[in-house]
Amino acid sequence: MRRLPELIAISIFVATSLLAILVSWVLNTQEGVQGASSNTQSTLYIVLFLVLTLIFSAGILYFARKRGMRIIRAVFIIISIYVVFVVSLPLSFLIVNGLNYVVPLSDLVAYTMLYGIWFAIPVYMAWALIFRPEWYVVDALGILLSVGLSAIWGITLNAWFSVALLSIFAVYDYIAVYRTKHMVDLADTSIKSGMPMLFFIPERRGIKMKDVSIEQGRKGTETMLLGYGDIALPSIMVVSSARLGNFAIFPFVVLPIVGAVIGMIILFAFARKPAPGLPFINSGVILGFLFSVVISMSL
Repeated sequence: MRRLPELIAISIFVATSLLAILVSWVLNTQEGVQGASSNTQSTLYIVLFLVLTLIFSAGILYFARKRGMRIIRAVFIIISIYVVFVVSLPLSFLIVNGLNYVVPLSDLVAYTMLYGIWFAIPVYMAWALIFRPEWYVVDALGILLSVGLSAIWGITLNAWFSVALLSIFAVYDYIAVYRTKHMVDLADTSIKSGMPMLFFIPERRGIKMKDVSIEQGRKGTETMLLGYGDIALPSIMVVSSARLGNFAIFPFVVLPIVGAVIGMIILFAFARKPAPGLPFINSGVILGFLFSVVISMSL
C-alpha cells in the first residue's frame, strides 16, 4: 500500500472517528441525547437501519431507470444538509470552546461565533453542492454526514448492539457487491447523476468530478472510490466502544481504530476491485473492540 489515496482514506476514517467521539460527548451532555432504553428497542433500531438502507438503495436504482434522478438527488441533498445542520451545532460548540480556552471570549462574542459557525457550515455546503459539486465538496459532506451518523448511532446503540449492526452490514455489503451486485450499480448511478454518496480520493491534482467513472474504481487508477458507509459504520463501533469505556483513550478508542485501520490496509492491498469494504473494516474494528474488552477485564 504505497499510494497517497489509501493514506488519505485512513486519515479520513481516523479523523471522522475522533470527531464523532467528541460530537457524541457534546450531544450526550449538552443536548441530552440518550441511547435505546431496552434490548428490544436496540434490536428494532438495527432492523430499521437495515430496512431503510434497502429501501434507499432500491429507490435510487428505481428512479435511475425511470430517469428521475434529479428528484432523488434534490431530496438526498436536502436530507444531507439537514444532517449537516444538526451536526454543525456540536461542532460549533467544540470550536468556540477550543478558542475560548486559548483566548477568553465574552459571552456576546462566543454566542455570535457559535451561531455564526452553526449556520455557516450547512449554508456553504448547500451552495457548494448545488453550484460547485467537486470531489472535495462531496468528501467534506461525507465527513460531516459520517460524523453525525456515527455519533448519533454510537449513542443510540450500546457497544454489543453495535457489534451486531456491523456484523449484519458486513454480510450485506458482501452480498450486495459480489452476489446481487446492486451496490456496484448504486455507485455507478451515484457517479453519473452527481449524487454525493462516495468519497472521491484522486491520485493527482486537477481531477474533476466529470472525469471520474466507476471503471477507474475498478482499475484502481486516477481516483479511489470509497462509500460513505465504509467510514460511518465502523466509526459507530468506535463511538460505542469509547462510551463503554467512559471515553478512556486506551484501550477503548485506540484499539478499535487500529483494528479498523488494519482492515483498511488489508482491503486496499488484497481485495479485488470493486470490493466490499465493510467485511474487512468492520471485522477489524470489532476485533479491536473485543481486544479492548479483554484488556480492560485483565486490568
